[in-house]
Amino acid sequence: MLNLRNGVHTFRYWTAMREQQRAHATLSDTDSLRTAAKAVVPDVDSHLLKLERDGVSSIQGYWSTRQCQAAQAELDRLMQAEPQCVRRYSNDSDQRLFGAETAGPAIRLFHDDPFLKSVGEIMSGLTLYNFVTLGARIDATAANRGSGDGWHRDAFGFQFKAIIYLCDVTDENGPFEYLCGSHKPWRASLDSARGRFPVPPDSRIDSSSMDKMIAAGELKPRRFTAKAGTVLLVNTAGVHGGAQLKSGHRYALTNYYYFPYQIGKSIVEKFLPLAPGVQERLQPFLEAERAFAAPPPSAQNRDHHAG
Repeated sequence: MLNLRNGVHTFRYWTAMREQQRAHATLSDTDSLRTAAKAVVPDVDSHLLKLERDGVSSIQGYWSTRQCQAAQAELDRLMQAEPQCVRRYSNDSDQRLFGAETAGPAIRLFHDDPFLKSVGEIMSGLTLYNFVTLGARIDATAANRGSGDGWHRDAFGFQFKAIIYLCDVTDENGPFEYLCGSHKPWRASLDSARGRFPVPPDSRIDSSSMDKMIAAGELKPRRFTAKAGTVLLVNTAGVHGGAQLKSGHRYALTNYYYFPYQIGKSIVEKFLPLAPGVQERLQPFLEAERAFAAPPPSAQNRDHHAG
């Protein structure tokens, strides 16, 4: 039986999120971005179509094996040098370091990649900023729950990430999984009405219920097994996660793109601890937020005299 109230609530919530994004973010020059993107990936239009339809697309061979090995070595060194910055999930099997772009030139190249950012800007029609690059290693342990600690959405409306595998990823070592089409408002509304997923702002999905729906054939997430150097372009407003690792380990980098207006104290605190130097890069956003929130001079003067 459909719960129409839940469905309507979800649709309105998603619509409100997109309206907020369009109201506060800056329009991007999608024509120029598309032309530049085609110079890097000639068949970029096919990837944009997949992103629009499915919410996810992959480009094989985006990086060479040598680039992946260099980035993996940089990440290992940074994790060893800054253990206090490593966040641990899934019973310590999932190790994450936000600010991996500070590790060295290989990861910095991924962080600064203009093509990757342009894909998100074309899809959203709005200008993005790469808030931080996550460097992650996840190991197969008896208690690991996969990357991301289960099924979830990152946001509602639109959220863009670029993920690159730094090692070969098979069914054994936790491939990225995505429920194609779940990034669309009508689909999210229908799933909420049918009781499959919680209504916004709840973004976490119960793993046991998800497993049952997959086993029954109600849902068929796509698994992205691929060689090292494959990049995934993802609207993470869709339902996604990482499969449990059965053996080995998985290395990956993820660029977290946000609209500049979204970056402030609350989001910085959400990602703490950050690698040394990252908060300094983000300081202009925090200063702009404080300036925006400050009362006008006349109000400040009144408060001063009243005290």
